[in-house]
Amino acid sequence: MSDDAVDVVTVPDFTGPAAAQFELRTLLFLGSWLEHGGASREWPLHLACIGRPPDSVRRLGHRAGVSITIHEPLAGSLPVFNNKLRAFEITPTHERLLLVDTDTLILRDLAPMAGAVGGGIGVCPATYNHLPEAIWKQVFEWVGVPYPSGTGFCWADQLGTDVVGPAGCWESSSGMPPYFNSGVLLTSWSTGLGDLWRRHLLCIAERFGHELTGELTERITYVDQYALATAVSVLQQAGVRVELLPLAYQARLPLLVAGVLTWDDVALFHYAQTPGIYGRSAGDLARLLYGTRLAAVRRWLAQRFGLRFIRSPVYRLVEPRHLRAIEGFYIYTHRIFQKYVR
Repeated sequence: MSDDAVDVVTVPDFTGPAAAQFELRTLLFLGSWLEHGGASREWPLHLACIGRPPDSVRRLGHRAGVSITIHEPLAGSLPVFNNKLRAFEITPTHERLLLVDTDTLILRDLAPMAGAVGGGIGVCPATYNHLPEAIWKQVFEWVGVPYPSGTGFCWADQLGTDVVGPAGCWESSSGMPPYFNSGVLLTSWSTGLGDLWRRHLLCIAERFGHELTGELTERITYVDQYALATAVSVLQQAGVRVELLPLAYQARLPLLVAGVLTWDDVALFHYAQTPGIYGRSAGDLARLLYGTRLAAVRRWLAQRFGLRFIRSPVYRLVEPRHLRAIEGFYIYTHRIFQKYVR
């Protein structure tokens, strides 16, 4: 195995009402790993499962050579996104960890990613900012970290407000610290990021609920990313090297809609919040991709030719520019679904 190999970890949650959705996400993730992982398939892949995984995940995981561990939720009162910190509880086999959200498709060999960051931390900018500057300063104060000077990272400045984020987000990066998406993260185990991130998360979550009111209290959903910003800032001030990963490894719908990326560029597609993509189970995805009553001939055409013969209600729900941007997603998903999930 290459010296650049990393431990790849994703954290599906099979304990709550979204268990069937996580089953589907995990199957698509594993299928994309098997189909497109290339040389990076030699890297150890770990499922740090919240709760016991279903048999379908165990079967496909065995086919992919996955290590499966079972964990409790991080804390009952915290938003579910914070369970991803369980990834740092696996037994390391290499010097670095690649944490990837389960609602991500691997569409290219990830091996070139290993050279993007040395012994430090590789992060991707958040798509949009959830907090005004005054609250950001409070967040840093709560964990006892100096507020960083300068402008943070946020793709809203490049993409424009018409394609980034829901209404009510603070779109501009001016007056905010470096702020990152926690869905793709590459770090050396030696940085101690996992422990620091967890301590900051618990502290910020507690203060968030006690000291903020109104609409801002709902933004606790993204507390894992606020804590990641403060933890990375601490390590960076201590001399740890922090670099931005290429956009190909954190592709989101806004980047494709705006033409910043094309599907030929994408190595990791994070399909969170992409409209009309899937339901709660593999059956829902099948109905979305192929309709509810496919005749044998149409089913054969869909399997043979893909998107051109897929009947989907999403065409009536999503505006054309978004459809053009996510066409590639349907093509990739169709192939993965047919080969590994159905």
